[in-house]
Amino acid sequence: MRAAVIVGAMLGLNSLAPEAQATDIDASFSISIAGIPVGSGSVDASVKGHNYTIDAFAKTSGISRLFIDSKGRAVSKGSFSGDRMLPTMYALNSREDKIHNVVQIAMRSGNVSEFSASPPLSRHSDRIPLQRVHTRGIVDPLSGLLMSVRSNEDRVGKAVCDRTVRMFDGRWRYNIELFYKETKEIRSSLKNAYTGPATVCGARIRFVAGHRPNKKSTKYMEDNKDLEAWFIPVGDEPVVAVYRLQIGTMVGRMVLNAREISIQ
Repeated sequence: MRAAVIVGAMLGLNSLAPEAQATDIDASFSISIAGIPVGSGSVDASVKGHNYTIDAFAKTSGISRLFIDSKGRAVSKGSFSGDRMLPTMYALNSREDKIHNVVQIAMRSGNVSEFSASPPLSRHSDRIPLQRVHTRGIVDPLSGLLMSVRSNEDRVGKAVCDRTVRMFDGRWRYNIELFYKETKEIRSSLKNAYTGPATVCGARIRFVAGHRPNKKSTKYMEDNKDLEAWFIPVGDEPVVAVYRLQIGTMVGRMVLNAREISIQ
C-alpha cells in the first residue's frame, strides 16, 4: 500500500511539472556557386525536449533562373537519443523547371518503414540495388541540418565532427564521414546574424546503394575534398545546427550560408 501511495504521488508531481520549453531556430540563408548568388531559402526548426521538427524552403534567384528555375519545400520530424538522430518522417516537394520531384519517407527510430520517390531512378545494369538493410539507422537530408551531442560541453570542437552520418534521401544511400578541422569565431555587425564559435568539419562522401559507381559525377563526389560543414550551438540544448555548407562542384564551389539566424 505504501509503495502504491508513493508511486501515485510521483505521478501526480509529474503531471504538475512544467513541459519542456521549446528552442526555436529561424534562419535565412543564401546559396552561391563560384561566388555568384544563385538562390536563397529559410529554415524554421524547433527543439523541444528530445523531439525536433524542421521546415525548410529554397528557391533559385537572380541570373540563375535563366538556366534553371526551381523551388522546393522539405519537412522532417524526429527525436534525439544521446548523440543519435532518430527521424520519424521526411517529405520533399520540389519543382525543377518541368520536373516535379516528390519524396516521402516514414521511419521508426531511424529505420525506414516505407518510402516513395517520384520520378523513380532510371534503370541501369550498373546501378547498385537498394536493399532493406541499407535503410536502417539512417538520417534524412533535412534532419542532417541538426545534430545531437552527448552534453553541452560537446557542442564545440572535435566531438561535433567525429562521426559518420548514414544518409538516405529516398533514392541514394551514402555515408558522410565527418572529421574535425578547426574552430572559428564568427563575428558580424548585422542585427540578427550569429556571433560565437563555429566548429568546422571536413567531410568525405561514400556511396552505398542506389548509385552508379562508374558514373563521372559519382567518382567526382567520392574524390571531392572540397566539402565542409560548419556547426553552431543551439540555445541551451545539447544540439548543434548547420551554419554553413561548402560543396565543391564541377562548375565551382557551392556555398550555403546563414545570413540571419535567431535562436530563442
